[in-house]
Amino acid sequence: TKKNPIECAICGIKGKIKAAEKIADPVIKIVIKPKPDPKETELERSTCGDSQKANMYILSPANEVKNVLVIVEDVKKGKAAPKTDLLIDNTKCVFEPIVGIAYKGSNFKIKNSDPLLHNTNLGLLLTETTRRSVYNLALPNKDQVITKPVRAIGLIIVKCDAHDWMRGYAYASEHPYVAITDASGNFEIKDLPAGKYKVRIWHEGFKEVNKTVDV
Repeated sequence: TKKNPIECAICGIKGKIKAAEKIADPVIKIVIKPKPDPKETELERSTCGDSQKANMYILSPANEVKNVLVIVEDVKKGKAAPKTDLLIDNTKCVFEPIVGIAYKGSNFKIKNSDPLLHNTNLGLLLTETTRRSVYNLALPNKDQVITKPVRAIGLIIVKCDAHDWMRGYAYASEHPYVAITDASGNFEIKDLPAGKYKVRIWHEGFKEVNKTVDV
Protein backbone atom coordinates (compact mmCIF):
# COMPACT_ATOMS: atom_id res chain seq x y z
CA THR A 1 0.00 0.00 0.00
CA LYS A 2 3.05 2.30 0.27
CA LYS A 3 4.61 3.95 -2.74
CA ASN A 4 8.16 3.72 -1.42
CA PRO A 5 9.78 0.25 -1.40
CA ILE A 6 10.76 -1.27 1.94
CA GLU A 7 14.53 -1.47 2.22
CA CYS A 8 16.37 -4.22 4.05
CA ALA A 9 18.30 -2.61 6.91
CA ILE A 10 19.37 -5.91 8.46
CA CYS A 11 19.89 -8.81 6.08
CA GLY A 12 22.33 -11.67 5.64
CA ILE A 13 23.91 -14.15 3.25
CA LYS A 14 23.60 -17.89 2.85
CA GLY A 15 24.84 -20.46 0.42
CA LYS A 16 26.26 -23.91 -0.25
CA ILE A 17 29.85 -24.99 -0.86
CA LYS A 18 30.43 -27.90 -3.24
CA ALA A 19 33.53 -29.55 -4.66
CA ALA A 20 33.81 -29.94 -8.42
CA GLU A 21 34.60 -33.63 -8.00
CA LYS A 22 34.86 -36.32 -5.36
CA ILE A 23 38.08 -36.24 -3.35
CA ALA A 24 39.19 -39.12 -1.14
CA ASP A 25 39.97 -38.25 2.47
CA PRO A 26 43.59 -39.10 3.34
CA VAL A 27 44.50 -41.66 5.98
CA ILE A 28 47.18 -40.55 8.43
CA LYS A 29 49.67 -43.20 9.47
CA ILE A 30 50.69 -42.81 13.12
CA VAL A 31 54.15 -43.75 14.35
CA ILE A 32 54.53 -43.81 18.14
CA LYS A 33 58.03 -43.05 19.33
CA PRO A 34 59.22 -45.51 22.02
CA LYS A 35 59.31 -44.10 25.54
CA PRO A 36 61.75 -45.10 28.30
CA ASP A 37 58.84 -46.80 30.05
CA PRO A 38 57.22 -49.44 27.77
CA LYS A 39 53.89 -48.95 29.59
CA GLU A 40 53.82 -45.31 28.44
CA THR A 41 54.51 -46.38 24.87
CA GLU A 42 51.64 -48.88 24.99
CA LEU A 43 49.28 -46.31 26.56
CA GLU A 44 50.02 -43.84 23.78
CA ARG A 45 49.59 -46.50 21.11
CA SER A 46 46.27 -47.68 22.54
CA THR A 47 45.02 -44.08 22.84
CA CYS A 48 46.12 -42.80 19.43
CA GLY A 49 45.92 -45.97 17.33
CA ASP A 50 48.13 -46.72 14.34
CA SER A 51 46.17 -44.67 11.78
CA GLN A 52 43.41 -42.07 11.60
CA LYS A 53 41.13 -40.59 8.97
CA ALA A 54 42.32 -37.06 8.28
CA ASN A 55 38.75 -35.69 8.14
CA MET A 56 40.12 -33.09 5.76
CA TYR A 57 37.74 -33.80 2.88
CA ILE A 58 34.34 -34.47 4.46
CA LEU A 59 32.07 -34.57 1.42
CA SER A 60 28.43 -35.60 1.11
CA PRO A 61 27.31 -37.93 -1.73
CA ALA A 62 26.58 -34.71 -3.68
CA ASN A 63 30.14 -33.40 -3.05
CA GLU A 64 28.94 -30.81 -0.53
CA VAL A 65 31.85 -29.79 1.69
CA LYS A 66 31.83 -29.64 5.49
CA ASN A 67 34.09 -27.41 7.63
CA VAL A 68 34.53 -24.54 5.19
CA LEU A 69 35.05 -21.16 6.88
CA VAL A 70 32.99 -18.31 5.42
CA ILE A 71 34.23 -14.96 6.74
CA VAL A 72 32.74 -11.53 6.09
CA GLU A 73 35.56 -8.99 6.18
CA ASP A 74 35.73 -5.23 6.78
CA VAL A 75 32.51 -5.09 8.78
CA LYS A 76 32.16 -1.54 10.11
CA LYS A 77 28.85 -1.87 11.98
CA GLY A 78 26.41 -4.47 13.18
CA LYS A 79 26.11 -6.72 16.19
CA ALA A 80 28.83 -7.30 18.77
CA ALA A 81 30.61 -10.65 18.88
CA PRO A 82 28.87 -13.17 21.15
CA LYS A 83 30.37 -14.04 24.52
CA THR A 84 30.87 -17.65 23.51
CA ASP A 85 34.02 -19.58 24.42
CA LEU A 86 35.61 -22.05 21.98
CA LEU A 87 36.39 -25.45 23.47
CA ILE A 88 39.27 -27.29 21.75
CA ASP A 89 39.51 -30.84 23.06
CA ASN A 90 42.49 -33.19 22.65
CA THR A 91 40.64 -36.49 22.41
CA LYS A 92 41.98 -39.78 21.00
CA CYS A 93 44.92 -37.71 19.68
CA VAL A 94 42.60 -35.61 17.52
CA PHE A 95 41.51 -32.01 17.97
CA GLU A 96 37.76 -31.66 18.35
CA PRO A 97 36.50 -29.66 16.58
CA ILE A 98 38.94 -29.59 13.69
CA VAL A 99 37.50 -26.21 12.65
CA GLY A 100 36.00 -23.71 15.09
CA ILE A 101 35.15 -20.04 15.57
CA ALA A 102 36.50 -17.95 18.45
CA TYR A 103 35.42 -14.42 19.34
CA LYS A 104 37.53 -11.56 20.67
CA GLY A 105 36.55 -10.85 24.25
CA SER A 106 35.76 -14.52 24.90
CA ASN A 107 38.10 -17.44 25.66
CA PHE A 108 39.81 -20.48 24.28
CA LYS A 109 39.19 -23.46 26.54
CA ILE A 110 41.85 -26.06 25.82
CA LYS A 111 41.05 -29.51 27.23
CA ASN A 112 42.95 -32.81 27.40
CA SER A 113 40.58 -35.80 27.46
CA ASP A 114 43.42 -38.29 26.97
CA PRO A 115 45.47 -40.04 29.69
CA LEU A 116 48.74 -38.76 28.21
CA LEU A 117 50.59 -35.49 27.60
CA HIS A 118 49.43 -33.11 24.89
CA ASN A 119 51.07 -29.78 24.11
CA THR A 120 48.57 -27.54 22.33
CA ASN A 121 50.18 -24.80 20.25
CA LEU A 122 47.98 -22.05 18.79
CA GLY A 123 49.63 -19.92 16.08
CA LEU A 124 48.23 -16.99 14.09
CA LEU A 125 48.72 -17.57 10.36
CA LEU A 126 50.67 -14.61 8.93
CA THR A 127 51.41 -15.96 5.44
CA GLU A 128 50.88 -19.33 3.77
CA THR A 129 54.03 -20.66 5.42
CA THR A 130 54.55 -18.59 8.59
CA ARG A 131 52.68 -18.39 11.86
CA ARG A 132 53.15 -16.44 15.09
CA SER A 133 52.68 -18.32 18.35
CA VAL A 134 49.69 -17.14 20.35
CA TYR A 135 49.63 -19.77 23.10
CA ASN A 136 51.79 -22.84 23.74
CA LEU A 137 50.14 -24.91 26.46
CA ALA A 138 51.29 -28.14 28.08
CA LEU A 139 48.45 -30.37 29.30
CA PRO A 140 50.01 -33.39 31.05
CA ASN A 141 46.89 -34.52 32.94
CA LYS A 142 43.66 -36.18 31.83
CA ASP A 143 40.62 -33.85 31.91
CA GLN A 144 42.86 -30.81 32.45
CA VAL A 145 41.44 -27.54 31.07
CA ILE A 146 43.34 -24.30 30.46
CA THR A 147 41.42 -21.09 29.71
CA LYS A 148 43.04 -18.26 27.76
CA PRO A 149 41.52 -15.04 26.34
CA VAL A 150 41.05 -14.55 22.60
CA ARG A 151 43.20 -11.58 21.61
CA ALA A 152 44.76 -12.13 18.17
CA ILE A 153 42.35 -11.83 15.24
CA GLY A 154 42.57 -14.04 12.16
CA LEU A 155 43.11 -17.67 11.17
CA ILE A 156 44.78 -19.70 13.91
CA ILE A 157 46.52 -23.01 13.27
CA VAL A 158 46.33 -25.49 16.16
CA LYS A 159 49.08 -28.09 16.56
CA CYS A 160 50.26 -30.57 19.16
CA ASP A 161 54.02 -30.48 19.69
CA ALA A 162 53.91 -33.98 21.18
CA HIS A 163 51.98 -35.52 18.24
CA ASP A 164 52.90 -33.99 14.91
CA TRP A 165 49.92 -35.38 12.96
CA MET A 166 47.37 -33.49 15.08
CA ARG A 167 46.03 -30.27 13.54
CA GLY A 168 43.07 -27.97 13.87
CA TYR A 169 41.93 -24.49 12.86
CA ALA A 170 40.11 -21.63 14.50
CA TYR A 171 39.08 -18.29 13.10
CA ALA A 172 39.20 -15.57 15.74
CA SER A 173 36.75 -12.79 14.90
CA GLU A 174 35.83 -9.37 16.23
CA HIS A 175 32.24 -9.76 15.01
CA PRO A 176 29.62 -12.54 14.62
CA TYR A 177 29.62 -12.61 10.81
CA VAL A 178 31.53 -15.86 10.37
CA ALA A 179 30.16 -19.33 9.65
CA ILE A 180 31.27 -22.94 9.12
CA THR A 181 29.54 -25.14 6.57
CA ASP A 182 27.58 -28.12 7.85
CA ALA A 183 27.56 -31.70 6.52
CA SER A 184 25.44 -30.55 3.55
CA GLY A 185 27.81 -27.71 2.69
CA ASN A 186 25.33 -25.08 3.89
CA PHE A 187 26.10 -21.84 5.69
CA GLU A 188 24.06 -18.83 6.76
CA ILE A 189 25.20 -15.50 8.21
CA LYS A 190 22.30 -13.53 9.65
CA ASP A 191 21.72 -9.93 10.73
CA LEU A 192 24.37 -8.44 8.47
CA PRO A 193 23.76 -4.73 7.79
CA ALA A 194 23.03 -3.93 4.15
CA GLY A 195 26.08 -2.99 2.10
CA LYS A 196 28.95 -4.34 -0.02
CA TYR A 197 31.34 -6.81 1.59
CA LYS A 198 34.34 -8.96 0.82
CA VAL A 199 33.67 -12.59 1.73
CA ARG A 200 36.60 -14.91 2.33
CA ILE A 201 36.00 -18.65 1.79
CA TRP A 202 38.68 -20.88 3.31
CA HIS A 203 39.22 -24.63 3.65
CA GLU A 204 42.46 -26.41 4.50
CA GLY A 205 42.39 -28.64 1.42
CA PHE A 206 41.13 -26.23 -1.25
CA LYS A 207 42.37 -22.97 -2.73
CA GLU A 208 41.06 -19.90 -0.93
CA VAL A 209 38.30 -17.96 -2.70
CA ASN A 210 37.34 -14.32 -2.21
CA LYS A 211 34.01 -12.89 -3.33
CA THR A 212 32.47 -9.43 -3.25
CA VAL A 213 28.79 -9.50 -2.39
CA ASP A 214 26.03 -6.87 -2.17
CA VAL A 215 23.74 -7.46 0.79
